[in-house]
Amino acid sequence: MARSWGINSTMGELFALLYITGEDWNAEDLRLRLDVSRGNVSMNLRELIGWGVVKKVHRPGERRELYRAESDVWTLFRRIMSERKRREVDPTRQVLDDLAQASERSVGQEAMNERVQTLRRLLGALDRLSERLMAMDAQDLADLGRLLGGGEEEEDDSTP
Repeated sequence: MARSWGINSTMGELFALLYITGEDWNAEDLRLRLDVSRGNVSMNLRELIGWGVVKKVHRPGERRELYRAESDVWTLFRRIMSERKRREVDPTRQVLDDLAQASERSVGQEAMNERVQTLRRLLGALDRLSERLMAMDAQDLADLGRLLGGGEEEEDDSTP
């Protein structure tokens, strides 16, 4: 699943292990469990921390750094959506804006300009939708998830 979300498999495995177990792990135990290099674990943990979905935790008397995944699924959703927007949508919108400016000055490029404008409108709509979703609180997101889930009733309000 990690690759379909645009992240490498080790990062996906690290996050899945931290999230599913709900436990604090040190880097060495993660390395041993996943059978990957120290550098790979370190690099991917830094990336997950950068995304805001994993954090370092410290326990008194524990010398090694421990890592914990964010446990609230809606906080994860908002952080991942925000990061994907920053890394993918925003740069794409900038390229389309630049292309639109260039194509407006080009004679005979009306058809291309219309396609660029259509893409800009689509990304703009998706951007506005993502902004609204990221601004919603967890309960509203859970309610929306249930609504979009085809009317299935869930007993746990934290999941759609």
